[in-house]
Amino acid sequence: MNKVILTGNICKDIEIRYTTSNQAVIQNTIAVKNNFKNVEGKYESQFFNFIVWNSNAEILNKYAEKGSKILIDGRLSTRNYQREDGQKVYITEVIVDRIEILTFKKGIEVNKTNYTNEEVQEESDIQNDPFKEFGKQIEMEEYELPFE
Repeated sequence: MNKVILTGNICKDIEIRYTTSNQAVIQNTIAVKNNFKNVEGKYESQFFNFIVWNSNAEILNKYAEKGSKILIDGRLSTRNYQREDGQKVYITEVIVDRIEILTFKKGIEVNKTNYTNEEVQEESDIQNDPFKEFGKQIEMEEYELPFE
């Protein structure tokens, strides 16, 4: 199984780009603080590159910024390329399937007139919902269930 879940802070300014087929993409780095101290008594951080696509990239661009705390859920991917000087370069990064913004961009207040973190997540999940073609969700009370 290839599954990665990280919580940390965005390291660089967010720069959204679009592919030739108009797909939104963001490449950035997340700093994840270790949960233990080093020999000097300080917490160190690990830095992981990540890629966010489509609606998740649009949401990240709209609601987060450098320094925002986020949770990313995805998978590790390794790719390589050859530089002009002939040296082969390997890159390992997280391909993000799901993102939660834990601290929003400055100036965005989360209240009834703006998205809540849950609504931001719902907006990003809309495209990935395998049951979206089946209509409205049916809600039932516990006493209506045919089994106990």
